[in-house]
Amino acid sequence: MKQKFQNQINLSLNQFAYISSKSPMIMHLNPAGLLRLGNDNESRFMAFNSLINSVADKGGNLAIPVFSYSFLGGLNLFDMNKTPSKLEKLSEYLRKKNIFNRTCDPNFSYLLFGNNFDFRHKKVHDYNTFGEGGLIDDIFKSKGYLCALGGVLEHLTELHYIENRLKLSYRSNKIFSGSIIDYKGIKHNQNTTYYCRELESNYVSSFVKFKKDIRESGLLKKYFISEYAIRLEVVKFKDCYDFLKEKISIDPAYCLGKK
Repeated sequence: MKQKFQNQINLSLNQFAYISSKSPMIMHLNPAGLLRLGNDNESRFMAFNSLINSVADKGGNLAIPVFSYSFLGGLNLFDMNKTPSKLEKLSEYLRKKNIFNRTCDPNFSYLLFGNNFDFRHKKVHDYNTFGEGGLIDDIFKSKGYLCALGGVLEHLTELHYIENRLKLSYRSNKIFSGSIIDYKGIKHNQNTTYYCRELESNYVSSFVKFKKDIRESGLLKKYFISEYAIRLEVVKFKDCYDFLKEKISIDPAYCLGKK
């Protein structure tokens, strides 16, 4: 950890909020990154919830994944108020504390903190997760950032958006249909487009090479937020595009791993 963060940039919460005030940031979570925030998960999670809401109050804009994969498991029902996150316990804690911040994507929903996100992402409509008009598309075009707490750069799901823009052959867009219950309890039919791999293929998605290489590239910023004693790895989304485009041109299987 000392080696990884030897060139860290120390920031106040105000400074961190300013970074995402114009260009929003998606933050992926590993609860191990919160060990200094408290003596147990409850106190740590509470402090982190305070942090992200404070960032929004100071003008920042953060998106936190609370993925549920609701149209991918056969049930095909997504309740924006009640469907739990299938990620780590921290994301589910945040979902329960910020119910009305959730987007309408039944597979890859996010909690939005800040005022610079378009309200349409919370209003039920046919959705394209990794394509035009989705939240990830908005953040890319807003010169936004991707961020990892606790070192989980291999979890940057948004890199599939880049694969889609590059029109890679090992994934394709498929439509999944189901029902969504909105914040008011009203049920809607929805189609969602998901840029996915072939289930019968002999490979899996893997960003392990990306994690290693982006850390060595000079593109990654290492932030330490002093008031909360947490460390973050942050990279510009558009830098990821240029980086992956070059890597994939050399190795077409750069983002793939064997089953």
